[in-house]
Amino acid sequence: MIHTVIKRDGRIVGYNEEKIKAAIRKAMLQTEMGEDESLIQKIADRIGVTGNDRMTVEEIQDCVELELMNSPRKEVAKRYIAYRDQRSIARRAKTRDMFLEIIEAKNNDITRENANMNTDSPAGMMMKFASETTKPFVDDYLLSSEAREAVRHGYLHIHDKDYYPTKSLTCVQHPLDRILKHGFTAGHGESRPAKRIETASIISCISLETAQNEMHGGQAIPAFDFYLAPFVRSSYIEELKTAEQLSGIDMSEYYDKELDDYLYKELGDLKGKERLLQHAMNQTVNRVHQAMEAFIHNMNTIHSRGGNQVVFSSINYGTDTSAEGRCVIRELLKSTYEGVGNGATAIFPIQIWKKKRGVSYLPEDRNYDLYKYACKVTARRFFPNFVNLDATYNYHEKWRPDDPERYKYEVATMGCRTRVFENRYGEKTSIGRGNLSFSTINIVRIAIECMVIKNKEERIQRFFSKLDEILEITARQLCDRYEFQKTAYVKQFPLLMSRLWNGSDLLKPNQTIESVINQGTLGN
Repeated sequence: MIHTVIKRDGRIVGYNEEKIKAAIRKAMLQTEMGEDESLIQKIADRIGVTGNDRMTVEEIQDCVELELMNSPRKEVAKRYIAYRDQRSIARRAKTRDMFLEIIEAKNNDITRENANMNTDSPAGMMMKFASETTKPFVDDYLLSSEAREAVRHGYLHIHDKDYYPTKSLTCVQHPLDRILKHGFTAGHGESRPAKRIETASIISCISLETAQNEMHGGQAIPAFDFYLAPFVRSSYIEELKTAEQLSGIDMSEYYDKELDDYLYKELGDLKGKERLLQHAMNQTVNRVHQAMEAFIHNMNTIHSRGGNQVVFSSINYGTDTSAEGRCVIRELLKSTYEGVGNGATAIFPIQIWKKKRGVSYLPEDRNYDLYKYACKVTARRFFPNFVNLDATYNYHEKWRPDDPERYKYEVATMGCRTRVFENRYGEKTSIGRGNLSFSTINIVRIAIECMVIKNKEERIQRFFSKLDEILEITARQLCDRYEFQKTAYVKQFPLLMSRLWNGSDLLKPNQTIESVINQGTLGN
C-alpha cells in the first residue's frame, strides 16, 4: 500500500489518490465516451493497494498507464500517455526558452550576469548552459526550505549559486612571494622560481589565472610592490653585468649598493662608470615598465574558467618605500595612465592604493610624490581606488615602518568589496586568506513592503523585524554552505591548497580542507 510519494524535486509527501483520479479524468474527457467514475475509482484503489510503501511520481504514472492499457478503455491510455508527454514538455519549457536566449546571444539579465564574461562565445555559452541548469539543482537539493523560500520571494540572492555544488571558495589574497620564490605546479606543468622582473610579472598573471579556475570569485595580490621589488634589483644587476661585458669595466661594487630611486635620464655627456650606471638604470626602468604594461594587458586578455572569462583581479600597493618598490609603483601607474591598446581604460586589475601616515600621507613622506601621481591616474582611469590603513579598524599592532615585511600587517582588499583582516583561528592578516561565500539581502524589497504601513513607528518596527528575520535566514544559509564546502578535498584545488591558502601546505591530497578554511570569512 502506498503511503508516501517522492516528488520530482526530491521532496517526500503523503500519498493522495485524488491526483491520480484527476489525471485519468482529464484523459477520459478527451475521448468520445467521456469519463467513467467507477473505472477511475477502481484503478485508483488498485494502485493504492498494490503499490509499494514509497513510490516516485513516475512509478505511479507508469502503474496508471498499465492499468488503463489492461482496461476496456485503451483509448484513454493513449490520451493519458500524450498528457504525460505534454506535461513533461511544459516542465522543460522554461529551460528551453532560457537556452534559446543563450543560443540567440540575446542581451538580457541571463547573459549579462558578469562584466568579465563573454557569453556570446562558444565557451561562454557552454558555461551559461551549465550555470542555468545547475541552479535548480541547488534550490532543490542543497538549500534549506527557508533559504529556498527567501530566494524565491526575492529577499535573498546567493552569489555564484551555480558553483555551489563544486564546493569552491570565493576569493583569496595571493601570497605571491611563495610562488615567485618556489614556483608552483599548475596542472600539467611546473613553474620555476622567478629571476627577473619580466618572469615575475608573467608568473603573477599565471598564479591569478590558475587560481581563478579553482574558485568562483576574484583573485587579489595584497602587496604587489613588495613582492615584485626584489626582481627589479635582480634585473638591474643583470643590466650591470651586461654593461661589464660590453665595456670590460668591473661594476660588481654596485650590485648591492643601495639606491635612492630608479629614474630614467638621458645619458648626455656622462662617461665611464657613471654612464654605465645610468644606462643600466634606464634599461631596468624600461624593462619594469614593459613588465607592468604586460601585466595589465594580460589581466585583460588571459581567459580562465573554460576560456570565456578574464580573471576578476585586484592588486594592492603603495607602501613599499624602497627604490625598487617605488619603481614598480611608478611604472605601474604610468602604464595604467597610458591605457591599453589604443589608449583604452583597463578594466582589470582593479588597483587599490594603500594610504598610510608616514608613508604617503604628508608632503614630507617618502611616497607622497607617487600618491599625488596616483590621484592623477585615478582622475583619468578610475584606478587606483584608495584604502586608509590609518583607520582604527585597519590598524595592526605589529606594523613597524622599519620592518621589511610590514606588508603582512597591512589590510588588503578585493575589488569585489571583500575585506579580510581579523582572524579568530590564526594570525591577523589579509595574506593567504579570503572569503568563503557571500549572499546579498534585498533591503529595498523589505522597505517597499513596509511602505503600506501608515504609522511611522509601526512601519520602522516592522522593517527591522523583517530584516532581522532575513538576516537570521541568511546567516544559517551561509553556515550551511560552509558545512558543505569544508567536505571538499585538498586535491580538488591543486594551487589554492598547496601554495596559497594559509596552512594548506601541511595537508595531504586526500584530506579535507576543513581544518584550514575556518580562517576564511562569510559575508552578506
